[in-house]
Amino acid sequence: MKNIHNSDKKFCQPFVEYPTVPAETFFDTIHDLTYSAKLLCLISSSIQLGIFDELETWQISDDIAEKFPNPDFIRGIIECLVHSGFLERKEGMIKNSLLSQIYLSTVSPYYQGSFLEKNIRHLQDLWIPLKKNTLEGPVRYHEDTFYSEYSLPSMAENAMSGRLQKVIYEITKIPSFNLMKKGLDIGGGHGLYGIALACLNKNMIVTIFDMPGVIHITEKYISHYQMQSRVHTLGGNFFYDSFGAEYDIILSSSNPSGKNPIMLEKISKALLPGGFFVSIQPGDADVPYDPIHELEWNLWTFEEVLEPKFTWSKNKKFLTPDYKNELIKQGFSIHSIIPVHDPYIKGFQVTMLIAEKRI
Repeated sequence: MKNIHNSDKKFCQPFVEYPTVPAETFFDTIHDLTYSAKLLCLISSSIQLGIFDELETWQISDDIAEKFPNPDFIRGIIECLVHSGFLERKEGMIKNSLLSQIYLSTVSPYYQGSFLEKNIRHLQDLWIPLKKNTLEGPVRYHEDTFYSEYSLPSMAENAMSGRLQKVIYEITKIPSFNLMKKGLDIGGGHGLYGIALACLNKNMIVTIFDMPGVIHITEKYISHYQMQSRVHTLGGNFFYDSFGAEYDIILSSSNPSGKNPIMLEKISKALLPGGFFVSIQPGDADVPYDPIHELEWNLWTFEEVLEPKFTWSKNKKFLTPDYKNELIKQGFSIHSIIPVHDPYIKGFQVTMLIAEKRI
């Protein structure tokens, strides 16, 4: 550098000095991020193209490719899916891996396609136009559309990945479960918890209560499981409208009906003496602070909401002293409190409360 004039040094020095952080560190990081994004798009498009449904059994790759207008593209997609472990290849034949068969085939009861679509929609709406959203404010969704098209189908699929099974198992352990005849899934959305209760107790009639703009989605799930004769819907706002009375069991999962202590008086009045209130809510587990989730939570809101959101709702506590005191005041005894693993968020769990209305 002796031959470089001092005034030119600051301009010329980068030509002969390497970056203090190796470039591989930067490029490897970006490559990993973009590779994951491309793989997410690949999986989502493969679901939409029906590739995983075609490959529930061993097939010849070219036979699948020739069913499409651009078979070379399909061959490329298949190679990517094999390379990434979503398809298996054996003796020139291809088939879904076990993971794909369980979670990516539309005929599987554990299918997660809507969950993938919700994540891609968030990328499209919230993250890719992040600069625009930062300058103009949060993306606004119509509330009924948001729940019926984005949220509920994904929540239904997530529930079937393990959380619902644990909740239903704990409910069926209640000694009087098989004697129950009338149940309510309040704020039930997709209605799978209520459907499961009716499925396992042949004497029970269940009502799924939710917003009028949502229950048409609930009815699709009821029809899918062929439970129309014993599972019904009722539309309304649980804060203001009646949701019936003389229930043996009332269930609330991940909504304010089971988390807001104001609702406990109304729920108690709707239960028969000796009836059970089951609430499954986030907030009590120690979840590490995640700034990505926190930011995403603030990047969207509903059209009717004017005040900004300030914290990711899952961090709000559930079984606070005030909530427990209100339970006692409204005639409940705590039967059990159970942690329930929720696998769709790594390390996340919800709290399941089972409370009995005193006779």
